[in-house]
Amino acid sequence: MNNTVLQLQKCLEEEVALVQTFITVLEAEAQALTEAGTTDALSDSTDQKNHYADQLMMVADKRQLLLTQLGYSDDKAGLDTAANEHASLRLHYQSLLEKAQIADDLNTANGSIIDNFLAHNQQALDTLRTLAGAGNLYDASGRANRGNQGSTRTFKAG
Repeated sequence: MNNTVLQLQKCLEEEVALVQTFITVLEAEAQALTEAGTTDALSDSTDQKNHYADQLMMVADKRQLLLTQLGYSDDKAGLDTAANEHASLRLHYQSLLEKAQIADDLNTANGSIIDNFLAHNQQALDTLRTLAGAGNLYDASGRANRGNQGSTRTFKAG
């Protein structure tokens, strides 16, 4: 087997392992999003995702370099061709595709949950502003809106 093909195989193995770890982080993030917990878990998840995303980028760069050294394009089409022409790459390539799809699905689902939380929080803030008579606290340029100065309401508890 060609030494560069062997390097590409090892690179794919590394990439598969990293994507699997990334999936584990995404699953932990999903659990933190769906359970009542602290924001610490989400902060840790974000840090871990960024770390593994950086590592995945470095391995992808290495894979692309190896593909071009073998005479293939450095994109998915080049990897498709390399896997078709070198049986030793097929299993790792297929595993990478499957795990990448799982990671993408989890990341999309987590993003939807976060979008729902953000929309809910924005609605709550808008309601509180209306109840407090504050209206918009900032204008379109980000400056404090002074239009409601002098307009106060008194709330009485009980």
